[in-house]
Formats: sequence, structure tokens, C-alpha cells
Amino acid sequence: MAIRQTRSARKGRGKKRRKRREPSVVAEQAAVYGFKAPAELPPGERYISPNQAGRILNITGEAVKQWIYHRRLPAIKLSNGYWKIKVSDLEQFMQMRQDLTQRRIMVIDNAGAQLDELSSAIEKLGHQAVVAHNATDALLKAADLYPSLFIVNVSATAADAWKLIAKIRKSRNIKTLPIMIVSDHDLKEGDSEKAQNLTLQGFLKRPMKAQAIAQEIQKVLDRIM
Repeated sequence: MAIRQTRSARKGRGKKRRKRREPSVVAEQAAVYGFKAPAELPPGERYISPNQAGRILNITGEAVKQWIYHRRLPAIKLSNGYWKIKVSDLEQFMQMRQDLTQRRIMVIDNAGAQLDELSSAIEKLGHQAVVAHNATDALLKAADLYPSLFIVNVSATAADAWKLIAKIRKSRNIKTLPIMIVSDHDLKEGDSEKAQNLTLQGFLKRPMKAQAIAQEIQKVLDRIM
């Protein structure tokens, strides 16, 4: 005599859990990048996951996702939450990284000789200095230009400068961009704690020679790019 199964048991038996699989690169492309593609992948699919792109570029998959979020690297988000990157887009992006060494660096400071000195140091490094004199101007320009780095003067109007940095960290598209601060004096204990909580990447103390300013900026750029 057959044992009758309950409805819940039959439902549970018929339900198979599908394993999530990120898109992968096809075999002919995999040979170029040095890893093996699964045989079951359709031959016409030429997509790669952020983690695989990271292995190619020798960075983490999370760093690749940051480029996607900042619209630097085109990608498609799947219904299961994964990202897929077209191989041709990745190759174009890699070529641009090799050819395009100039970065946009936004300086938020009062007009004057010190701002000119900072902008000059940036341009001597081969980068573009984008100047903003207040929080509104900085946030509007940043949303449009996506600078590689912010440099914020926290000594002139310190309270407003720290508020601006906090706004950057809360702004959807630019919150992960690196920030350096510049000051005419040493940071107070409370300011040092703020800098740590806001994950700032560097500190410039004036007066500094132009060469020293350029070296500190380049150190930060080398870490983030």
C-alpha cells in the first residue's frame, strides 16, 4: 500500500534550489585572459563578471563595481542582482586606462595665492584642476564630472568644510570618491577623529613646497587608481 504524501511534502520534493551562477567569459576570450570558461556557456555570450574583470586588472571585484557605480565602466545588472560586463567594453576601458592618464581633481578652497599654488601643482602632474569655492558649487560640479579626488580646505571655514565632506559621503553617486584635506595648522583631536570616521585619504599642511604638494597628491592617486 502506497503511503500518501502530504501536500507540503510533495511541494518540497518538487522544488529544486537553483545555484546562482555569475556570467562568465566564453572560451575563445578566456584563452586570452588566462582562465578556463565553463563548457556549457553559450558560444555567443561574451560577458564577464566583476570578479573576473578584477582578476584581469589585478584588483578586487568590489573595485570594479565602484567603476560601474560611477559610470566609468558600462555594465548590465541582472534580475538576480549580479552585474555582467561586455568583454568589448572591458577591453575598451583597459585601453582608456592605459591612454588616459589625466585625472580631474576638484579643489574646494577660497580664491587666492594658496589655491593657485595647489592648482598649479595638480596641473604640473598632468591632471586637471577643477575649482569650487563653496559646497553648492562643489556638489553640482562633482555630480557631473565625477572627479578622481577631492581636496578640501578645512582651515578657512572649518565647520562648513566638514559639513561638505559629510555631504559628499552621503551623496549617492560620489560618496566613495577619495578626499584629501588641506589646512594651515595641525588638526585638532576632534578633527582627527572626524577625518578617520569620514575615511579621508590624505592631509596636506601648509605651508608646503610645490614639489611636496605634488608628491602627496600623486601618492594618493597611486593608491586609488
